[in-house]
Amino acid sequence: MIKYDDAVAAEMLTHPVTRLTHFTPAMNLPNIVSDGRLRSVKDLGEDVRACYRTTDRQRLDGYPDKVCCSLQYPNGFYFKIARQKHDIVNYPDWVCLLLDKSVAAVEGTLFCPRNAAAAGGMAVAGVQGLRACYAKSVPGQGGFTRSRGPSHDPASPTDVQAEVLVVAPVLISAIRAIVFPTEAAAAEEYGRLERFGQLPPGHVGWIVSPGMFSPESITSAVRFSRYFSETAWYPSARPKATP
Repeated sequence: MIKYDDAVAAEMLTHPVTRLTHFTPAMNLPNIVSDGRLRSVKDLGEDVRACYRTTDRQRLDGYPDKVCCSLQYPNGFYFKIARQKHDIVNYPDWVCLLLDKSVAAVEGTLFCPRNAAAAGGMAVAGVQGLRACYAKSVPGQGGFTRSRGPSHDPASPTDVQAEVLVVAPVLISAIRAIVFPTEAAAAEEYGRLERFGQLPPGHVGWIVSPGMFSPESITSAVRFSRYFSETAWYPSARPKATP
């Protein structure tokens, strides 16, 4: 049974954040669908039957038993680094999962107002951790400070690389949508999952948003509220096969 932090859950009811986000290689989708949940690196690493690619084997944040997520928009800077890693570079197709924000209220979830790995795993649990991510200013390395300007997106944390270390596993019922960089990528992945009978449940939407995979677009949306498109995609949009 999932236990929730009452203070975080109460704050989430009125908090402007609408979702959590999580980057993963597209090849992990069949494993997520068949398992019916999003599992931690630690859990998957101990399962000899699991077929997956982890984006961060080192887990410098110190919490391999949790799932790394972001508030409102994904960490585009980490995505840029992760996709170049030698054990992942041969798997160029990535997706971004949009999770129900209630996931952040699960008891034991940790919040880090900046990149958790850079902060040495110094994350904070509970509502104080959540509020720290939205502080007027967030100190960083070398005396650098990230501040919230007048145009900062209300739903986004002060530092674009703030993280939420979510208690695993995350049930597939909490996944609201899968985001793809292009329509072609969505169509290809839908076809692949359909062929193997591993389509996600009907409540999971399909979205196309090039901006979600661009660090520059994400930064602009977070710091200046210059939002990019997130367009719903449907299987009927797939090109019809030629007879």
